[in-house]
Formats: sequence, C-alpha cells, structure tokens
Amino acid sequence: MSTAPPQVAAAAPSVIETPEYRDVWVYLQRDGDSLSSDSRELIAAGRRVADKLKQQVVGVLLGSGLKGIAQEAVAYGADRVLLVDDPALADYFSLRIVDTLDYLVKKRKPYSFLFLSTEQGKDLAPRLAYREKTGLATDNIQLEVDDYFSPAAKATYKNLVIQIRPDFGTRVARIYTPRNRPQMSTVRPGNFEALPRDPDRKGIVENIALPVKGKTYSAVVKEIRELPKPGVNLKDAQVVISLGMGILRDKSGRVRDPREAYRLVLKLKAAIEQKEGLKVEVGASRALIYAELKELEGLISKDNQVGQTGTTVGAQVYIALGISGALQHRVGMQRCKRIVAVNLDPNAPIFQIAHYPIVEDVYDFLPEMIARIEGSKNEA
Repeated sequence: MSTAPPQVAAAAPSVIETPEYRDVWVYLQRDGDSLSSDSRELIAAGRRVADKLKQQVVGVLLGSGLKGIAQEAVAYGADRVLLVDDPALADYFSLRIVDTLDYLVKKRKPYSFLFLSTEQGKDLAPRLAYREKTGLATDNIQLEVDDYFSPAAKATYKNLVIQIRPDFGTRVARIYTPRNRPQMSTVRPGNFEALPRDPDRKGIVENIALPVKGKTYSAVVKEIRELPKPGVNLKDAQVVISLGMGILRDKSGRVRDPREAYRLVLKLKAAIEQKEGLKVEVGASRALIYAELKELEGLISKDNQVGQTGTTVGAQVYIALGISGALQHRVGMQRCKRIVAVNLDPNAPIFQIAHYPIVEDVYDFLPEMIARIEGSKNEA
C-alpha cells in the first residue's frame, strides 16, 4: 500500500518594509543668489511622494555663500534643509560633492533621493547610486507610491516609489527598484508645478560642516568658463510655436521650402507679441532638428527642441505645426494649458491631447491665423 506524501503548505509571501529609512531627499541647485526654478519643481515632486509616505521633504543644499537660499527652499515646501556651506564647495567639483552626499546618505538613511535631470543631476546621481549600491531610474516624468509584489522574490514591498518615464515608441515605463535604499531618481524639469511660495512657512535649516574638509584629489579644477546662454528660452515662454516634419510638404504633396514656414511662424510670433503682449518662442520636434536641413541651418537648432531629449515646456498656449506627436514629443509639451495642433493626418497622435485639433495644411492655416490676429489688432 502506498501513501501519499504529506502536503506542505505553501509559504505565504513575505511583506518587506524598511522603517529604518525615512524621508524624501531632493538635491537642490542654485541660480545666482536664489533657488533654481527647476529645484522648486523638484521640491514639489518630493512633496508629492513624501505626503503619500507620511514623511518629510529634506532639501540638500551644497555650495558657498548660500545665505537665504535654504530658507527659500522651506518657503517652497521643504520641511528641513541640510545645508553644507563651505568655500571648498564654491566651484562645482563632482568628486567632493559626491563624497559629501555619500557621507550624509550613510549617516541619515533617506528613503528616496531625487535629483534633477540636468547636466549636474546626471553627473552626480549615477556616481552616488554606485556608492550606495542602489538603483537609479532616470528622466522620470511622474512619481507614484504603491505596494509592489515581486514574483521572483515572492515578496510584497510596501510603499515603493514607482518611477515613470517615457520608453521606446509610444510606451511609458514604470520602473521598480524595490531591494535597495535610498530609491534614487532623476526628474525631468517641467513635469511638476512648483508649489506657491509661502514666506511664513516653518522649517528647519540644519548647518552641517563639510565632512571631507582638507581632502585632496588627483583631479583639480583649473579653470571655469561660463557657456553662453542659448538664444531661445522655451521654458519661460508663454506661447510656443513648434515646427515638425509636416512643413516639408503641403496638402497636394508638393515639396515646400521649410524657410517659408519659418518666416510665417516669425510673423505669427510678432503678431501675438504685439497684440497680446505675451512672450513667444519658436520650438521644433526632434525629427526636424535631427534632419539637419540646410535650409534651416542657423535658424533652428537643438536649443529649439521640445520633447524628452529637449526642453519640457508648460506654456499657456502650444501651437504644433506639422508635428505628428510621438510620445517623446508629447511628454515635453503635454502640460501646456492649451494645445493647438495643425496636421494633415486626422489620425496624428498629437490630436489625442490637443484641445484644438485642426486637420489642415500648415501653409493655409498660418496666413489665415496671422491675418485674424492682425485684423483684431486693427479693430481694437
């Protein structure tokens, strides 16, 4: 007679929490004697996560001559600021900064650490993530907090920061980094709206001595040169008029000189500025930039690019001319208050988010719009 093997109850999935790690840190950058506008947005991103975790937002501010900037961070939503103000940090030197951040992270154990997806953030965040043996999700456009079940580990990770970023094609990726702390992310500027400044808001500014004072490095800063500022300021524009590959042909399929579309856009820009008193800038899709059309040489450059690898804009009005609206472009302009899209293709993806989808030839639309604005100006 055979007997069946005893039944073994399956082990219940474990639940993993990390109470020894607390607070959402944000690495702050200065702009002259003030907090950078991007850093104000980052505090808002940190606030979104911290409120869901019931934790604090901690700003990390390093540099020299930072008087007043730490308190500004509190006014924009930080609960605490770790301030390291030392002459040794007067010049940007990533090795000394990462040494300082590494010291603070190991001592304080933050739950999450957010950086801006700027040149500085992209330099510091990977170096620090390597030091802390943790993951790094880059170029995020949104952050959420939720539990995450890992089939591989057969475990549920509680209150995980879920990092959301554009992926290939039209997809959006949700990045999970459950096993290590702090969870580290870089956040694309322009995807969070800064909180209103509250000068009466209370917070703690904690002065910390430079922990690696006197340390010498094999690399030294010999000279600092300031790069010329771009002639295009898309981020602060109230109206952005962007050109795409659709300007190369008209509705009959005839090849058009893109300089004609550019000249019409400049005329529209001037009409809006004169009539409405709004700041207008000219943008472009990545496809148009990388087409490197000789006709647009010296007129359109990387500084004009709107999208995932360009500038994220939040204008009052965004006018997309001949832009199909791939995901990489949409993530750079979808926060605009009003989106006008002009395209010959009625199925263009950009129409999915446009407030005013217009199926029309750009070369017919622009002269009519210019005439109407200039006409209303004359009537007034």
